[in-house]
Amino acid sequence: MKKATILYNKIESLFFVNKGNPEFLAFFRISTGALALLHFLSIISDFDMFFSSNSLVPQDIMSVFHPNWLISFSKITHFFESFGIAENTVILGAKIMFITLCINIIIGFYSRVSAFMLLLLQVALLKGSSFFIYGVDFFTSMSLFYLILLPSDAYCSVLRFIIKKKATEVNFMPVKRMFQIHISIAYFFSGFDKLLGYNWRNGESIWKAINLPYANRDFNFDFSWMADHSYILIIIGWSTIIIEMLYPFFIWIPKTQKTWMILTISMHLGIALVLNLYYFSAIMIIWNLTNFNFERETVTIKSLSLERRFYKKSSPVGI
Repeated sequence: MKKATILYNKIESLFFVNKGNPEFLAFFRISTGALALLHFLSIISDFDMFFSSNSLVPQDIMSVFHPNWLISFSKITHFFESFGIAENTVILGAKIMFITLCINIIIGFYSRVSAFMLLLLQVALLKGSSFFIYGVDFFTSMSLFYLILLPSDAYCSVLRFIIKKKATEVNFMPVKRMFQIHISIAYFFSGFDKLLGYNWRNGESIWKAINLPYANRDFNFDFSWMADHSYILIIIGWSTIIIEMLYPFFIWIPKTQKTWMILTISMHLGIALVLNLYYFSAIMIIWNLTNFNFERETVTIKSLSLERRFYKKSSPVGI
């Protein structure tokens, strides 16, 4: 019974006692909103080619690959057209809405509501055009989901500046711990999946990636010399597996946390420079910094009851 109580206290301390720096709320909100905005602006000139009735892949073909209950952008367009609103007007409204919601998130003006509405719009756009999406779109959706759960406006936001009322203490640690566990599981199984096949272990996947026709087009690095030094490809492949599989172990240890975060961020910087996947690399770097760069060292408190009293006095986050 005593061991069970100790275990329960440790779990409660991990998930519910404030040990983090609330600055991560502002960083995550601003960086996620800015990334979503930049990513949208990068394709806004080609919006019609992806999401309109004149898209590269006809909407009736894309509709075959998603269920009827899913609300896609084409269904939204048809809905407004039934009221006499032209498709061009709906598209213009969607563009303005997307940009406005991103700005609201960046400045912290009802960012949780804005994140919810942006998530619905983003899912409607992406799920109805699944041929044009990749990893960054899924991670953006998950980021918006976490913005809804977290007290996003509680720190460094316009809303706190406008509405000057007595703050109510909130505990963001349960959501943050869930976020940290989420990214740990994601990296582990990504590395485990690579370990199962031989392509990453013998460097073949690295060689294929750096020679993709749409990769390495911005800097045009010459990797032809690697053909005579295949051991480098093997080292890179195994390094990727090790960094990802051991992520949930070393990232939680204070002494190795910074080192493993640097290794992980360096891996994503390499992906950005070589494969030109800038937005995907950026959002993964944001996730790493959000979860493990704002950890605060706290004074060890002997009893949980004393720790609770300490937390109530020192909690800097309020809404």
